Amino acid sequence: MTEYEAAILAFRTASLAAQHAGLWVAGAHVAAAVVIGLGQIAVVAWGIRAMQRAGNQRAREQDQRHAETMQAFDVQRQALETLIARTAPAAD
Repeated sequence: MTEYEAAILAFRTASLAAQHAGLWVAGAHVAAAVVIGLGQIAVVAWGIRAMQRAGNQRAREQDQRHAETMQAFDVQRQALETLIARTAPAAD
């Protein structure tokens, strides 16, 4: 083998080693991207679930306030009916 052929063989060997190392780096990049993507999905899912819980809580509170308001309106209606009955002129 000539000196030129040995140099080409050494260059090709080094080139293959660099490509192989590059594959590991690319694989690490892909793995990191997958882990980061899964983390983002988890955070978004957690946020959506938290918003759903908050919405359900607001709906329950609103239903409770509505029931209390309707109860107060019934009390006022009964009071007005009683007042009207007391102050109404007597029917002849």
